[in-house]
Amino acid sequence: MKSKKKETDFFDTQYKEFYLQHAGELIFFARKFVDRHTAEDIVQDIFLKIWDRKSTIVVEGDMKNYLRSMVEHACFDYMKHQTVENNFMQKSIRQIQLDELNYYESSNDYPSENEKMETLFACIEKLPPKRRDVFKKFFLEEQKHADIARELEISVRTVETHIYKALKFIREYKITFLFVVLLGVEYVVTI
Repeated sequence: MKSKKKETDFFDTQYKEFYLQHAGELIFFARKFVDRHTAEDIVQDIFLKIWDRKSTIVVEGDMKNYLRSMVEHACFDYMKHQTVENNFMQKSIRQIQLDELNYYESSNDYPSENEKMETLFACIEKLPPKRRDVFKKFFLEEQKHADIARELEISVRTVETHIYKALKFIREYKITFLFVVLLGVEYVVTI
């Protein structure tokens, strides 16, 4: 039993040294493709995968190249996911605008600007507290994703997820005037 404990402790120590030796360089490499918080998340995820698969991973060749390759692929997957998410948001915005136009065409009773704003803020208040804070900072205060992440001490990816889910929630409640009245322009996520 003690032998197994010693092996585990030895591996834990080796793993920590391995992490400390390579993490900084990998984060620096990932920052060529993504922001700092996302780079840290990606590298952390890679080391967690290595930890989870410690008994099955066999690396032939240079470990540094293997790790860089993992980071490169993870960054590519992240950017590809962001593109899909951005396309969804842009389509959602267009659909919301079309829904609003259809509403106005079919209705003789147009809501006042105050009614629209009251409905919007009532909907925003229904969001979970953290999501509501992120949404207000992005849309009402016009802060950038990175600034919000830094201020709230969360990753940029978490900020983007909150914005995405808030938009989805608002769309489900048919608050279609948000982008036309409040912003007057299409919402475009920057990577």
